[in-house]
Order: sequence, then C-alpha cells, then structure tokens
Amino acid sequence: MGIGGVISSLLSLGGQLIPAVSASLLSPSSPPLECDQIEVELKQLMRLLERIKATLYDAEEREIRDLSVKLWLKELEGVAYHAEDVLDEYHYEILRAQVEATDGRQVPDGMLYQIKQIRSKFSEIEKDRLALRLTDEDGPRRCNSDLQIAPTSHFVLESEIIGREMEKEQLIDILSSESDDGKIVSVVTIVGTGGIGKTTLAQLLYNDQRMQPKFDKFGWVCVSEDFNVQRLTREAVESITGEPYRVINLSALQAKIGKEIGGQRVFLVLDDVWNENRNQWELFQRPFESASLVKILVTTRSERVAQIMQTVPTFTLGYMPEKQSWQLFQHYAFGKLIQKRDSNFIEIGKAIIKKCGMLPLAIKSIASLLRHEKNEESWRGILENELWKTDANNEIFWPLQISYARLPTYLKPCFLYCSMFPRDYRYSTRELVRLWIYQGYVHTDGLKNAEQIGWEYVKQLWQRSFFEGKYNEKEFSFQLHDMVHDLARFNSGHGYYFIEGDMVPNFPDELHHLYVCKKELVQPLPFLSLRTLLVRNHWGKRLPSGFHFSEAQKLRALELEFNGYPQSHISFVNLKHLRYLSLNNGRFEKLPKSICFLYNLQNLTLLNCCHLSELPQNIGNLVSLEELIICGSLRLQMFPVSLWNLKALRKLNLTSLKLEELPLDIGNLVNLEELIIRQCFNLRMLPMSLCLLKVLRMLCLCKCFKLEELPPNMGDHTNLQLLRIEETKLSSLPPRLKKNTRTIEVIDQRHGRMKGWLEYFVDFGGTLVLSGLSCVRNFENFYRANLASMKHLHCLILTWLDGIKIDECYGNVIHLCINSDSNANSVEDFDDQSRSLMIYLQPHPNLKELQMEGYPGLEFSSWIRNPSLCASLEQIKLIDYNYIASLPFGGLYNLKYLKLDSCFNMKVIREGSLPLVLEVIDIWNCKNLTCVPGIQGLCFLVKFDIVDCMQLHWLGPTRCTPSVRNCPKLGRSERCIDCLPQPSHCRVVNPYPEDQYVCPVCLTNPNAMAFGCGHQIPVRKHTQLIPQRLNTIKRIAGKTKGLNSGRYGRYCGCRW
Repeated sequence: MGIGGVISSLLSLGGQLIPAVSASLLSPSSPPLECDQIEVELKQLMRLLERIKATLYDAEEREIRDLSVKLWLKELEGVAYHAEDVLDEYHYEILRAQVEATDGRQVPDGMLYQIKQIRSKFSEIEKDRLALRLTDEDGPRRCNSDLQIAPTSHFVLESEIIGREMEKEQLIDILSSESDDGKIVSVVTIVGTGGIGKTTLAQLLYNDQRMQPKFDKFGWVCVSEDFNVQRLTREAVESITGEPYRVINLSALQAKIGKEIGGQRVFLVLDDVWNENRNQWELFQRPFESASLVKILVTTRSERVAQIMQTVPTFTLGYMPEKQSWQLFQHYAFGKLIQKRDSNFIEIGKAIIKKCGMLPLAIKSIASLLRHEKNEESWRGILENELWKTDANNEIFWPLQISYARLPTYLKPCFLYCSMFPRDYRYSTRELVRLWIYQGYVHTDGLKNAEQIGWEYVKQLWQRSFFEGKYNEKEFSFQLHDMVHDLARFNSGHGYYFIEGDMVPNFPDELHHLYVCKKELVQPLPFLSLRTLLVRNHWGKRLPSGFHFSEAQKLRALELEFNGYPQSHISFVNLKHLRYLSLNNGRFEKLPKSICFLYNLQNLTLLNCCHLSELPQNIGNLVSLEELIICGSLRLQMFPVSLWNLKALRKLNLTSLKLEELPLDIGNLVNLEELIIRQCFNLRMLPMSLCLLKVLRMLCLCKCFKLEELPPNMGDHTNLQLLRIEETKLSSLPPRLKKNTRTIEVIDQRHGRMKGWLEYFVDFGGTLVLSGLSCVRNFENFYRANLASMKHLHCLILTWLDGIKIDECYGNVIHLCINSDSNANSVEDFDDQSRSLMIYLQPHPNLKELQMEGYPGLEFSSWIRNPSLCASLEQIKLIDYNYIASLPFGGLYNLKYLKLDSCFNMKVIREGSLPLVLEVIDIWNCKNLTCVPGIQGLCFLVKFDIVDCMQLHWLGPTRCTPSVRNCPKLGRSERCIDCLPQPSHCRVVNPYPEDQYVCPVCLTNPNAMAFGCGHQIPVRKHTQLIPQRLNTIKRIAGKTKGLNSGRYGRYCGCRW
C-alpha cells in the first residue's frame, strides 16, 4: 500500500501548521481559544501519528499473510488520506489569508471539529494496533517466518544447473588471486535481484574441484535478515568443523573459530545478507584474522550491503541471456521430450521466457508447472494472464516480495508510485522525483533540499535492484524489469492505474493515481478520489464528457496534453491541494484567472501553448510557486509586474519567447537559484538587477543570438556554480566572473569564436575542456589561440565526442564546445585532420593532467611523446580510442596515473611503452587487449585495476596484486619480480643517446637485479633535469650502500 508516505506527509504538514496556528493566536481576526484548542489537538495528533508510523514496517511485512493486519492498514490508509486533505485545506486557508490580507477568519469553519474527529479515529486505530501486537520498530529487526525462504546449503546437483559458466570462471579467477595490500580477509560480493541465481552460482563455486587445493577449510552460512553475530559465528564453526557446537557465549565462539582456522586458508560463503550495520560486520569477521588467508563470498540483493562488506569491486549478476533462458525452460518443461512437443508449445514457451524477463527462478517455476500440462490452452493461459494476478505467495514472486517487504517505509510509496505508468516506460529521475515531492513522499532533513533527497531515494531503489539502468548523478533514466513492474502493481492494490493504446478502462474503486496515454478518451474519469492525473498524447477533438476539474478537489499533480483541439473553458476552482500543473499544446490565449487561487501550487509548466499572449495579472498570488517553465509561447512578450514578487520561486525557465529584455524587477526574485533563457532570439540585454540574485547557482543563456554582453556587476556573484553560454554574441565576461564561477560552458556552432575565448581565458588556472573537436575544420583559429601559452592550466580535457560529463573533482572548469554537425568523414580523413589539429592543441609543459576522449587518429601527436614538452604531466586518461594501437609514454618520467577505457584497437601494451614511475593503472573495456608485458619493472606500482578485457590472457609480473574483473581468459598472474631468477649484475641498455639509465630494482633490492632494460628509468646527463629525480632516487636507495650522489651516472654500481 505504501501508507508510510501518507503518514510522513501528514507529519510534515502538521509540523508546518503548528507554528502557523501559534502565530494565529496573535491575530485579532482569529478566536484565540479556538486556535489554542487546534494547536493542542494538532500536537496530540502528531504524537499519535509518530507511534503509528513506528509500527508500519511490522504491519506491512505481516499484511501478506495476516488478513486482520491487512484490513487495519486499509482502514489506516483511508483515515490518513482524509486527514491529509483536512490539514492541507487548513494550510491553504492560512495562505489565502496571507495573500488576500483580509481581516476575516484565518481558521476555517468546522476545522476544530474535523481535527478532533480525525484524532478520535486515529485513537481507535491505535487501540487496534495494540490488539494486533504490532512492534514499533521501522527497519529490519526480526525474522518473520511468513517471509522466509528456505535455508540454503552448499549442496547442489550440478546436472540441474543451466548457464552461468562465464560468471563462474570470472569469480574463480577473483577468488584465486592473492589479497590486496597483504590483507588476510578478502570479501567478494555477488549482487543481484531476487531469483537471479546468486545462491546457485555460490554453490557452483563452493563445489568446484579447482577450489579444493586452494583452501584448507570450507564453510557455508545462510544469513538471511537476522544478522545475529552470535548465531552466525556458531554456524560458521559448525560448518567449518562439521560438528555441532552448543556454546552460546560469543567470546568462546570466537576463540573456537580462531583456534580452528589458525594459520589455515579458509573459504566461507555468507548467503543472502541484508545487514547494513558496519559494526556488526566488523565484529563478525574479527576472529578470522587468525587465519593465513580468508576468502569470504557474500550474496546480497543490496548494493549498500556490498559497499559495507566488500574489499574488491562488486560482482553484479545480470539476467540470463535468452539462449540460456530457453535451455533452462526446455530442461524443466520438456525434459528429454522436446522433440515430441508440438511447435506451438515451443512458440508459447519462448514467449513465456520473455515474459519472465530472463529471471531464472521465474523460468524454472513456470516451466516446472507446465511440465505435466498436455493442453495447449493451459500454456496459453499462463502466457496471456498477467503474472502479478497470480497468487503472490508462489515461488515466482516470493524472492521479489521479500525484497519489497524489507524496503524502508519511506521507499515503499515511491516504488509503488511507479506502477501508475505502463510497462517498458522510461522513467526520468527529474520527473519522478518531482511527482514524489508533490505527493508528499519526500521530506527534507534540514541539510538537503527535497530534490536532493529524492535523488537519494532513486539511488537506493537502484542499489536494491528495483530500477534498471546505468546510474548517473546528473541525468538518470531507468526502467523497471517486467516482473518488478508486476510486483509494484500487485502491492499497489487498486490505487494506481494506467490507460494506454486501445485499452478500455475499467476504473477500480478508490483510484488515487491515473496515467492516460490514449489518442481519444471518451469515458468519464473518476475525479472524486484522484490525487494524480497525467493525460498525455490525447488527440481527441474534445475532452471527455464530465471532464470537470472542479470535482477533482484532491488532486496534487495535474498534467494535460491537448494537442491542438479547440479549447473549451477550463476552470481550476476548488483545486486547493494542487502542487503541480502542466498544460501542453493548449490553444488558449489567456490562462484562466482561477489559476491565481492555487496557493499551494509549486510548479507551473506551460509547454508549446503557442497562442498564449498574456499571463494573469494576479499570478503573483502563487505564493508557494517554486518553479515556473514557459516554453514556446511566441506571442507572450510582456509579464505582469506581480510575477516578480514570487519570493518562493527557485527556478525560472523562459524558452522560445519573443523577449527583447527582462525587466529590472527580476532582481526581486531573491530566492532564485536557476535561470534558464533559451531561444529568445530577440533578447538584447540583461538587466543590472541580476546582481541582486545572490543565491543564483545556474545561469544558462542559449541561442540568444543578439545578446552581446552581460551586466558588468555580474562578476560579484560568488555562488554561481554554472554559467552556460551557447550561440550568443558574447565574446568576454565581466571581471572576476571567471574566477568566481565553478564551471563556465561556451558552446558555439561557429567555431571561429573559439580563438577569442581561448585568448580570453589565457590566465585560467583550473580545468579546460575542449569538446566537439570532430567538427573543427579551420585549425588556424587554434594555432592563433596558442594553447601552449596557458601556463597556469592544471588539467586539459580534449574530446571528439558529442557529450561529456564533468565531475566536480575537476574544480573550476572552462568548457568550450563546438556543436556537432552531420559531416561524415572516412577514417583516413579523420586521422589526417586529427593529427593536424593535435599539433595546435599542444599545452604548456606545466600541465598536470591530460584526458582525451574519442580521438579518431591512428597515432599520437609528437608533443605527447616528448618528455620535455610534458615535463609536469602526472595523469593521462584515454577514453574511446578506437584506432590507437600502441602507447608512447615510456619517457614521461613524472607520470603517476594512467587510465585506458574502451581502447578497442589496443592489443598489446609493450615493454618500454609505460614509464617506470607509474603508481596507478586502470584498464577498462579494452575488448581486444591480449597481453600486458609492459607492466614488468613498474616497481612503484601500488594499484592495478583491469576490467572487461575479454581477450586478455596474460599479465606480466607486478609488485602489486592486480584487481581483475570480467576477464574470462585470464589465468593467475605470473610470479612477482622478487620470485624471479636473480642475475649477478644489472645490464643497462641506453636506447637514447642523450639519456642514461639506472635500474630501480637495484635501488630497491641490490640482490634482485633482474630484467635489464625492462626495468630502467631515465636520468639525463644534463644537470638541470637531474635534480627533479635525484631526491626521489635518494629516497628509494636510502639503504643502498653503492649510492654515489656526487656523480650523475653511478648508482648501485650499475654499469652503462
């Protein structure tokens, strides 16, 4: 049901009302006695709601099997919705009195009586709670036997297992590698949704014959939600020793396990972990430090659990490929009789596995059910009926139902709200979070605003495998797996509904949230109980009969897409609770005056209302309005004066308007944080009053072709985080603005302006991003800009790709972007152009960090190979390099960090191609990389991550243990340097006539002088370069007797 969202909204609303009522005691227009009584009743109601809220976790967990608890929750939901309406109406009346500034009553008639009635109903519900013995803890705390999956063990019948071979091999490689940093306990986590096959995969690993010689002791513990350290330690002892152990004292248990595994190599599986308490986890693993090596394999559905427990990166288990899913279905549905089955059965079976969404547990359960069904109609019955309509207690839904039951109460209503949308709907985080906020599901904590907390809710649901997609902090769109969507539909009851396509609606009773995506809607809508109504893609000639919003008095969110049909009179009278109003493609010339009475409205969006020519004069009455979006109203040229009195307004978006200037009064929007002005082609100037917007964080000026300058006092802004300039006549910025603004983006189609911008930012000392470089044809502009003159620049990012994400870790950023065009070039053309352009992109030698993305050339420019031109370079990141096959970084003697991501033409990283002083290497998604001999001799290397290199089969010896993920062809690494044969002297090769070399292996260990030229670092004869490395060499060779600091050519007796 997600009743927790309504209770939380009630508590938040009551918290706002109590101080308002206290203020009313001072108003001569309100009866002091009545206000005092209302305040007392409200405080009592808040205390009562707090006690009820504390029991919701227990109640929602028990409602699945306990009918009385389910009825109690339903009654609670009804009373809570009514209470929210009553208190919100009181809040509306307070706002109305403030706006109208009348001497009338601020307390509505009958309000005291209604609040007393509400408190009385909640008191009865509280008595029923005590009778039901619901506990008052909101969170995982005890095991409910009704919700338990059967305990697991390590025993498995491997002949019954289909698929997961690749994942098994990858995990064996990870478990076989030595622990990083000498850690005794290493934890590997398998994360995935319920029923995906985590336990089965763990069983396969536990029983694999290759694991037996690697470990001395094995143990398996089924954890589940009750992470009781005492119980788990005892079960670990019993599993490892194979004998019962009845001691219950934790100290004795830990002493026992320490004694049993002392000096041994241990492999332990912890299956189905839900614990998010780090202290409990640390207490449990403490006695395992007595072993010589411990590998703990954890299965969990929660990314947060993995983050707490893991010591190596998470192993995320995805859905089964379609081919393996079909093999699994065949095994359980047909057995050996597939050849005897009619082709219709095979066709239906393949459709069923798609409906199961490649979820192994669902496929296995349905296939087993159909194994003895000989009737084709029975098979079609499964296919054509929604899975969520089946018994929720069956094996298909049980793993997912447990995941839902264990959600915190504040996440449940947010998840259930998604069931209002159709399957395969692409959710936008921004859109969904806003709707959650308007329903009262998101509550601030005083440190973060509601949007930030809403994004955290999305991230938590994604971490718990309810949302699918690649998470991004900036722009995150996602989908729900079909079975997860069915889970939401089942648990949401009848409160959420959607209509799409040719569906004939059958509206349930007590419908609260409705999504309509239908070309023509003729049926009347159930307005009386609706709290959300989203009407999209409606192309009917008229609105349905009975489409009167005056009846929809409980609406919080309303979106209407008219798509151009003749506009009839629409009134928003009585919508006292409305927070969000979006009108799209309307043909009205004026907004109805009734909009000005929506005192609770927080978001007003007007999209493509092309006939709109004016806004209501009293629009300033919208005292709660936080966001105003006006897009595509080309006839709208003037704004009412009252608009600039909206003190609560935080975001203003003006797009595609025929504005020539903004009024001075915009400076009255003292709480404005974001101002977006886009495609206002006639805009010539911005008012001086912009400097009064002290909390402005983002200013976007896009395609304002006539805008030539910004107000000179804009440089005084100290809170501006982002200034985006696109397609304007601006060629400079006010003084101090580039210093006070964290990120400045300049986007221009006519890239001849780039020269002027680069010259303007010549003294910039942060991060410079040049994007859209594939569109550059006139290299002369960059030559004249002289990038090498930017001697204060810290980081340079060059990208030939369309989009780039700029992390906050880059500090102050200047982003100069050339818009992409449709010109297509061959690889040869791109290579010639890219090499020519790279010549003019040579930075100053002081540059510390270099990142290049999507470089289409076949080889690097000469300056990146030259140590003197990259003397200070410490970091290099190469991303989406599809043509480069080799690396020329051997001479960059200050380089500490190297990242290679999606370099698909890279097959071998050869010896001598990497500088010996490298400390960190990240290699990701280099699909064709086969071997990395170039890491030999990197004696300063402390971290080496290699991920998703599918063809990699050999790594050279390294001084640190590499972290390897999803490299299925890679066996264990070769022996480390110290284990190799030790020659009696160090052979030194001098490939460059101006350089001399020393052996770093000699410097760190004179008795292990090996590899010759594979392990040398350059020390130039020229004295001006020697001091840069001499101190480092001295520190390394502090214990080496042969160090002669008086001569720049003799170290450790190396002969050259």
